[in-house]
Amino acid sequence: MELRALCGALYWLVLPLSLLAACVFRFNALSLVYLLYLLLLPWFLGPTEHTIKGHTGRLLQALLGTSILFLTAHLVFQICLYTVPDLSQLLGQNCSTWETLARHIGVTRLDLNDIPNSVRLVAPDLGILLVSAVCLGLGRRLVPKDSAAARVRRLQSLEPLEQEEEDLERPAGQGAAEEVGSAKRKGLLAATLRVRAHWLLLAVGKCLVILLLALAGIALPSAFSSVYYLLFVGICTWWACHFPISHVGFNTLCIMVGVFAAGHLLCIYSYQAPFIQGLFPPASIWARVFGLKAFILPLNCTNPHALLLDTSHPWPVYMNPGVLLLLYFTVASLLKLRKLDSSERDKAEASAVVASEPQDELVELESWPREGAHLAEDTERMLSPDTEASTADTENCTVHVIGPVSKKPERRRQRLPLHALGHVIMNQSYVCALIAMMVWSITYHSWLTFVLLLWACLIWIVRSRHHFAMLCSPFLLLYGLALCSLQYVWGMDLEPELPTRVGFMSLEQLGLVRTKYPCLDLGAKLLYTLTFWLLLRQFVQEKLLKCRRPPAPLLEVTVSDAEPGRPRSVLKFLGELLTDLYAKYWIYVCAGMFIVVSFAGRLVVYKIVYMLLFLLCLIVFQVYYSLWRKLLKGFWWLVVAYTMLVLIAVYTFQFEDFPMYWRNLTGLTDQQLGDLGLEQFSVSELFSSILIPGFFLLACILQLHYFHRPFMRITDLEHVAPPETRSLPAPRCEEARGSHLLPHAEEEAEPGDSDSASEVVPSKWGLVLERLVVLGWTFSDILTRGQVFVRRLLELHILKLVALYTVWVALQEVSVMNFLLVALWAFALPYCRFRHMASCLCTIWVCIIIVCKMLYQLKAVDPREYSSNCTQPQLNDTNLLGSEVKNSTLYQGPVDPANWFGIRKGFPNLGYIQNHLLVLMLLVFEAIVYRRQEYYRKQYQLVLPATQTLFEEASREHLDRSLVSCAKYFINYFYYKFGLEVCFLMTVNVIGQRMNFMVILHGCWLVVILTRRRRAAIARLWPKYCLFLALFLLYQYLLCVGIPPALCIDYPWRWSRSIPMNSALIKWMYLPDFYMAPNSTNLISDFLLLLCASQQWQVFAAERTEEWLRAAGENTDQLELARGRPNPVPNFINCRSYLDMLKVVVFRYYFWLVLVVVFITGATRISIFGLGYLLACFYLLLFGTAMLRKPVKARLMLWDCLILYNVTVIISKNMLSLLSCVFVQQMQSNFCWVIQLFSLVCTVKGYYDPKEMGKDQDCLLPMEEAGIIWDSICFFFLLLQRRVFLSYYFLHVMTELQASALQASRGFALYKARTLKSMRSHRHAEEKSLAQLKRQMERIRAKQEKYHLGQRRSDSAEAPDEDQPEPSGEKDPSRQRKNWWRPWLDHAAVLHSGEYFLFESDSEEEEEASLEEQKPAKQSAFQLAYQAWVTNTKSALKERQRQDQEDAESPAGDDGDGDVCEAQVPEEPEDQEEEDTERSNMVQRALNMVRFLWVLCQAMVDGLTQWLHAFTKEHRDMSTVLWVERYVLTQKLCQGDEVHSGVLDDLYQPAPGDETGLQAASTVDSHNSMASSGCDGGDLLSSGAEGTDDTTSPLTTGYHSEEQIMALGSQEDVEQIQGSQELLVYPRNRIRTASELLSNRQKYFQELEESEQFYQSQNRFLKLLLALYHFVAAHSELLCYFIIILNNMVSASIISLFLPILVFLWAMLSIPRPSKRFWMTAIVFTEVVVVVKYLFQFGFFPWNSYSSLVRNDAKPFFPPRILGLEKTDRYLKFDLVQLMALFFHRSLLLCYGLWDHKEDAFAKWKREAERGEEEKREAEAAEPAAELPPVLDRGDGAELPAANGTEAEVVAAGLELEPQLQEKGAGEGQKGSHLRFRKKKEKRRWTKKWKVAATVAGGGGGGGEGREEAQPSPEEAEVCWTQSQALPPGCGTEHVPATAGLLLRHPAHQVSSCY
Repeated sequence: MELRALCGALYWLVLPLSLLAACVFRFNALSLVYLLYLLLLPWFLGPTEHTIKGHTGRLLQALLGTSILFLTAHLVFQICLYTVPDLSQLLGQNCSTWETLARHIGVTRLDLNDIPNSVRLVAPDLGILLVSAVCLGLGRRLVPKDSAAARVRRLQSLEPLEQEEEDLERPAGQGAAEEVGSAKRKGLLAATLRVRAHWLLLAVGKCLVILLLALAGIALPSAFSSVYYLLFVGICTWWACHFPISHVGFNTLCIMVGVFAAGHLLCIYSYQAPFIQGLFPPASIWARVFGLKAFILPLNCTNPHALLLDTSHPWPVYMNPGVLLLLYFTVASLLKLRKLDSSERDKAEASAVVASEPQDELVELESWPREGAHLAEDTERMLSPDTEASTADTENCTVHVIGPVSKKPERRRQRLPLHALGHVIMNQSYVCALIAMMVWSITYHSWLTFVLLLWACLIWIVRSRHHFAMLCSPFLLLYGLALCSLQYVWGMDLEPELPTRVGFMSLEQLGLVRTKYPCLDLGAKLLYTLTFWLLLRQFVQEKLLKCRRPPAPLLEVTVSDAEPGRPRSVLKFLGELLTDLYAKYWIYVCAGMFIVVSFAGRLVVYKIVYMLLFLLCLIVFQVYYSLWRKLLKGFWWLVVAYTMLVLIAVYTFQFEDFPMYWRNLTGLTDQQLGDLGLEQFSVSELFSSILIPGFFLLACILQLHYFHRPFMRITDLEHVAPPETRSLPAPRCEEARGSHLLPHAEEEAEPGDSDSASEVVPSKWGLVLERLVVLGWTFSDILTRGQVFVRRLLELHILKLVALYTVWVALQEVSVMNFLLVALWAFALPYCRFRHMASCLCTIWVCIIIVCKMLYQLKAVDPREYSSNCTQPQLNDTNLLGSEVKNSTLYQGPVDPANWFGIRKGFPNLGYIQNHLLVLMLLVFEAIVYRRQEYYRKQYQLVLPATQTLFEEASREHLDRSLVSCAKYFINYFYYKFGLEVCFLMTVNVIGQRMNFMVILHGCWLVVILTRRRRAAIARLWPKYCLFLALFLLYQYLLCVGIPPALCIDYPWRWSRSIPMNSALIKWMYLPDFYMAPNSTNLISDFLLLLCASQQWQVFAAERTEEWLRAAGENTDQLELARGRPNPVPNFINCRSYLDMLKVVVFRYYFWLVLVVVFITGATRISIFGLGYLLACFYLLLFGTAMLRKPVKARLMLWDCLILYNVTVIISKNMLSLLSCVFVQQMQSNFCWVIQLFSLVCTVKGYYDPKEMGKDQDCLLPMEEAGIIWDSICFFFLLLQRRVFLSYYFLHVMTELQASALQASRGFALYKARTLKSMRSHRHAEEKSLAQLKRQMERIRAKQEKYHLGQRRSDSAEAPDEDQPEPSGEKDPSRQRKNWWRPWLDHAAVLHSGEYFLFESDSEEEEEASLEEQKPAKQSAFQLAYQAWVTNTKSALKERQRQDQEDAESPAGDDGDGDVCEAQVPEEPEDQEEEDTERSNMVQRALNMVRFLWVLCQAMVDGLTQWLHAFTKEHRDMSTVLWVERYVLTQKLCQGDEVHSGVLDDLYQPAPGDETGLQAASTVDSHNSMASSGCDGGDLLSSGAEGTDDTTSPLTTGYHSEEQIMALGSQEDVEQIQGSQELLVYPRNRIRTASELLSNRQKYFQELEESEQFYQSQNRFLKLLLALYHFVAAHSELLCYFIIILNNMVSASIISLFLPILVFLWAMLSIPRPSKRFWMTAIVFTEVVVVVKYLFQFGFFPWNSYSSLVRNDAKPFFPPRILGLEKTDRYLKFDLVQLMALFFHRSLLLCYGLWDHKEDAFAKWKREAERGEEEKREAEAAEPAAELPPVLDRGDGAELPAANGTEAEVVAAGLELEPQLQEKGAGEGQKGSHLRFRKKKEKRRWTKKWKVAATVAGGGGGGGEGREEAQPSPEEAEVCWTQSQALPPGCGTEHVPATAGLLLRHPAHQVSSCY
């Protein structure tokens, strides 16, 4: 097969190219022979094993022989030339007769000096020789060389195959029958494919032949080429007339074309010979008539062998021979294909397998119909507009034909999509023909084509245009052919012979002129004529259909119920979709064409009329929609008629003498005619000026005749059709089967095969098509939803867009006419009822402006005739400078009065008018949007929403559901909620943008509104504010318009030089001026403010309506909730969703972000105003937390003061702009300190040149520090934080902060518990180790005694046995060896010799160890990487996946492990196989590597997260305990209940029982030991290991200590305990740690559980971030140290050195952490440093001057630099970071209860509530009270009995003091060190009080008053007890009394006093 393909490629490609090259590169008789071979080549078949023996082989042999003969001739001639001396003389010189003859023949003298030409003359023969020899050799290898024996063997081998075929033909069962059926179907499928491919080649060949005929005819118009042209015209006309052609006739025609083309090629080739050119010179009439062109230049006698190409011909001349050769080859190939077609058709008729189906297919697809059935079929399914209605009416009917109906036509009705598309084009051929007529007439301007234009316009106007066009089709074709033929004649090279004028008319006016490339013109005209042929064919088909239609059979018509649901074809669906799109949007094309026609080129009257018609249409559409619909059709007719008139007038005006006719007829001049649009254009201008109106006419005609009716149907608001139910377009049968070439493959099966015939299984392509259809519908649904969304969005905001752009255009072009636009929208925005009227009036007024501007562009309007020339004043008569006078509008040139009205001469026209055109388009678009929405709601029966929202389903009740619902809510009601703040921001924006006198009024209004504070008061003031904004905007616009300059009157402030007003002051005052006009574009910010204020007025009105309140919620600033009333918004503090996280960021932490912004606002501007910002920021940083816990009114009062300060700064800067902009030179010269103090610089451009002001280096203007940008940003943040304060959500934050305040010392208790537990675990480990060591020593002692005893017994037993022989008389050799080697080989002796046996004992740890095996840990990232390195990535991924599955399934017991192990065993060989395949599959390996890298990254993240969790476990446990307790406290605070420490008792399980005996004594002694050592138990750091809990020791939560007085043991035990220092830190009672509290937790809350689940459900990367946060929070003090030291390193100075010293000498030496005092010192010191640095940044200090800074730039010992007071650009960057870090650490300490440990939070919380009760008790204490209270409440629900009053008070004091004592016990070692230095006087005084208290407690009697006076406070008792703990050892302990609280914790005899 490869040999055959190679041979075919050589024969059909290489050989023809070689022959062509031999002909082209050498022109002589030898090459002519090769040309003959080239022309013979396509008539022969390709080389096969059969043809190579026949004609093809003989052709190759002849070609080979010819080439050999030619080469031999060359060789012989050259030999003879150099051997025969007379031969050279006979030939003569180069141009002699014999030499010329030899050159014509091809055998000539070769010049060895000209090697290239010599090779060119010989190489063709050599190349042909080689190529023909190779082709012949390869062709002969195709012939098999078989002997007779081989044939016999082949026949014998084929016999079994034939037998098998016979067996197949006689199947013995159903399976064999199925195989035979499938084989037949496959064979049938292959045959059908061959038939289709053959037909496709035939069809393409026919089309290509016809196309090449046309190209050959028009490439070079001549007598020879006219044959092709006439033949092409004749074939197309024959086809259009529907005449059939026989098979023989078509073949004969092809043969004639081939023969003529061959002869034509031979003539062209022969003409290249100099002899023929001498007979018929190229310039002769015969050569030009027949198109004979000389491609080669005449011979040069000096160099006769040179081949020179004549490049003077145009390119079609060179293309002509190529087209002829291609035509020749195509015709020959087509003939061979048709011959094969006939032979195969004969075989098909004789074959029984295929029956007659392939022939039927060929006949079916034959392009030439032979019978009437074909004609009827072609015209049966036409889609003309006249037949569409009837087709649609009968579409839902079932037709039963009574009579014989053949199956073949029924099957032939199934068309391919291309066929259907062709029929659609044929049906609309008259439209194409009319368009072609108009385009023809426009493209080629002449009287002859003008007939086509008139003809087309006439047909368009006629009512029955389709019928009339059909009737005119023959005449149109004849006329078109006549035009083409005339153009063909004039395209021939007969220019001298053809006439140029006929009588008085020039033939150029008729279009009869020769162009440079006639083939292009002929091609275009033939293409236009093609539409005429299509029209004629359609006409003939309709006529023949009427004449030959058979009588209709009897039909039974029934209405089908199932037909409406019948699926449509894809093509029909696409057609309907395209029709709907055109019906909707073609009118926009026409509107665009209106603009294009009106503004293309110079504006003239007829274009203005176009625009006038267009504007009238838009006005009626905007104002009166129903009238517009009634007049629309008449409008289109008017436009069509007017366009035809314009087109005819412009078309005819281009002919000669017509301008004279128009001038004589109208009496107008050429300029006036030009203004009308009648002027003669150049060729390019003529094309555009005629083409654009022509295409506009086409667009309007198509809209009128085809799209107007459906457009009117879909825009009818009175009769809105319901939405259509969609039916999916189903693919047709052949499309579902997936093959367009095989529509009947299933039908061609045998009748007996019923299963295969009945089942139609769609192929893959059919499924793909169905899927594409579904995807198309899905995309359509998405697009529809998007359109609905966009339309709703436009409906809400299109009016604002229209108003904004209209005013922007009016501000861009300040004029009197635009003032009306500004006035309309200025009042329409605040007063909504006037908005529709404003739109209509704006539409009318804009149309008037456009028409006036267009009329003003006519040349007839000359402004020079009425312009004013103002006289320049003297310099004394005006305060204008000389340069300013020249630039003044009054004096710089003539003043056109129309400019003041907004009309001027402008070019280009569209650029001058486009702004108002866009305004008009927006106004019309607004009406379209509103009416489209009205249509949509009527169509779907929807109601207009009560609120102006985008998402109707999103309301206030959906706000807290999710982020999406929250986003939808704020998209709907953002302005409803924050509109007032937006208005304030817009006011500040106006001030910042303009900075002049006018905006002072805006600032005053802003202060007035802000001082109202209450929303209701602001709402009452708002209408007046809106009216002021509207009037103020109009007043400023009038200032911009000014007085008419044509009056030549200047403004009063310019009248005299004595008036002290310069241009800068006039600009700042915003006064009109002819030199410096006010900047009108700045007013756009005023209009935006008016727009926002108008919308806010609507919000104020909507707040009083029930619909808005129900949908959007209420806007109130009264947040005082009644007692017991729940908060209406859900609690978000415990994040359960991403929305809660966002709320936490906004409502809890946004306050601190605002303070950072305030800090930046003050720090970035060195001015006195910035210092106020810094001070306010520092105050709020210090006391902000306390402020947040205050009520709403207190918070808002302080915050409103800050906002008013911010507004005051903004207004002050605006007023100071008078100094910075107007009097900047005076200020810079004399008052530089004022510039530096207030940071004065002008931020508005145009007052002065900044480069000139920057020359004074000592008083530079602070360009980068000026403006109110940061003030505006700060204002925005302050307003937003104020709204946060006014939110119900912030009440949750306030409650959370109050609960956190109650936990101010809770963290100390938990940290103390952790420390004590760690110490206890270490002690327990030491005790266990000591006990184990003792037991080991006892075992060693016992073993040693046992060994010595056994040794003595063995020695006594072995002595008599050594000399006694064995009883058998034989000695054991092993015994002998043992005796010989006994000191070394006896194992027992070896062990005992080194006493190793003493240590052979089982470890007790192993005995006590659990037998349970722990589950292996998950692989880390490094283990995973190692496994992948050892094995491969795939096995590592599988192992990781297995572990993930085990973790997910979490199998219980060992069974699951066993199953896993069993499942792994058989997978090994599979894994090995997969590894082998992986090595061979590089793509899979790459994918595995990418997956492994992703899994490795995940493992690294997981490992890092786990490590961070393990590192911060204690911190997280503590935060969890505080979180849970804070939640409980928050709930109590929200409910308004009394909060005390007992509310947390129910959270955890009760503490276990008490210890007795030794542990109690050890506890007591531990306190004494700690007291004697001078430190507290809380001073010891935790080692990080909590150890195991002792379940026997009583544990507390930290708020209560459930101690009990225990009895001690014997005195010896006590002494033994006192002598042991190991029980130092083993307290009697211990607070439970955070982990113990979490393990003993008994109450769970759903909200907290949901929050935990939410955090656990996050992805691993977010978990890593959370773990990093916990890590930083657990070590935040280290972060503060690092930043403090880094700040000192970056900005090292004396002032910054103090804080690092404090860090090293105070903070890092504090155990376990610095106190509150250190952190407050650091914070206050940093703030003071910032203020000091800020103050020294002012430039008026001497060392901050420019000269001083430059002089000391490189000096490191510059004093301000050493002190840290140098003026720099980055003086506060790291200070800000340091402040943020310090306050971050402070917030963590507050959150974790580690900030304030000196005060009981609950007592402080109750203090104010119990103050009244204390006063009452003091009043009762004055009276003797004999009765005693029966019980005392401890606060946790337990009751204590009291014996008497004094005792009860002492016990109560002890209970109240107890939590504080526990806290003091963990007081971090500071109390002992601080109180150690107290004076003895204070100790004596406290000791005296304690003695009195002890006496009272011991005596139990006495007066109540005296006892109460003598009783010390709990704080005093704690101080004294701590002091006693800090005394050195050796002090007595028998005289110090104890309060009841101390007695509960410590026995009485342990309380001591030391003197």
